[in-house]
Amino acid sequence: MPENRRAESPQLAGLGERKIVEMMISKIRSSAAVPLGDDCGGVEIDGRLLLLSTDTKTADAHFPSQFTFRDMGWVLAAANLSDIAAMGGRPVAFLVAYGLPVETALDDLEKIQDGILACLERYDTPLLGADTKENRCLTLTGTAVGIIDKERVLLRSGSSPGDLLCVTGRLGGAALGLKSMTEGSGLETAEERLRRPEPRIDEGMLLASSGKVTSCIDISDGLSSSLYELMRSSHSGFEVDASNVPLHASLRESGMEEQEMIQMALHSGDEYELLFTVGEEHIDSLRKSFQTKNLIDFGIIGRVIDKEKIVLRNEGVETELEDLGYRHFMRLR
Repeated sequence: MPENRRAESPQLAGLGERKIVEMMISKIRSSAAVPLGDDCGGVEIDGRLLLLSTDTKTADAHFPSQFTFRDMGWVLAAANLSDIAAMGGRPVAFLVAYGLPVETALDDLEKIQDGILACLERYDTPLLGADTKENRCLTLTGTAVGIIDKERVLLRSGSSPGDLLCVTGRLGGAALGLKSMTEGSGLETAEERLRRPEPRIDEGMLLASSGKVTSCIDISDGLSSSLYELMRSSHSGFEVDASNVPLHASLRESGMEEQEMIQMALHSGDEYELLFTVGEEHIDSLRKSFQTKNLIDFGIIGRVIDKEKIVLRNEGVETELEDLGYRHFMRLR
């Protein structure tokens, strides 16, 4: 009987991470302070939210072969901290679990930990503990813990038609970095963007403290995918002006055509920037606050609309933006 049930059940391959997560969430009864499916889970404690996020990365699916072990450690920590940033939280702790092949050299394990610790030190976050287990594939799981006042937490839902759509930093560098590594192009600035992503902790905390931001998400799976996630949560769509999408400097240095750069910026994964919405009347004061605190700047790339679709305006032509960001479980069989 178990074999028959297994044969009738669809395999994960081809379903996509989003459908799998939606199925799992649908079976959970939750009264959590933060809706299931946001960047972090949340537990209310005396008027504050304890934010929790966990993320797993494997050597064969997430890390280019050109990555050093220190690169792996840094990226693991940064990915988890970025989820805390997306909720506006201050990270307060980190835990890690190592799944290690028996042939792993002790020195390599120490290098992974060095990368984790270097990232955590940058963002003043202590490592509180770790677990090690034997595993066939090198597998790293991080758990980040953050804290924020309940009334200040940033959620994916909440945007309203007319709000401006904004993103921190400049996009496309990580995708170009991966391309450079794969092709041996030696574009060091782009490759560094992939090896040493910088979660926008201070920027997220400022967005939350402003009380003006209506929704927020990190774009580690790509700008296009993140727009669709916001749309599903807020039930509002977006108009995006391609000419306003901020391009990472390495793209222009690469000699790529303008449209190729725009497509890379729209769909590049591993971009740990923050995508957020804010009322137009608050944009000037928010930008001034960013400048006063010397934070990474943000660009206005569009606005919220009352239809659940994502419209891309590019060279005078309007099309529906495709969701081409990174998705697990979508490999060809």
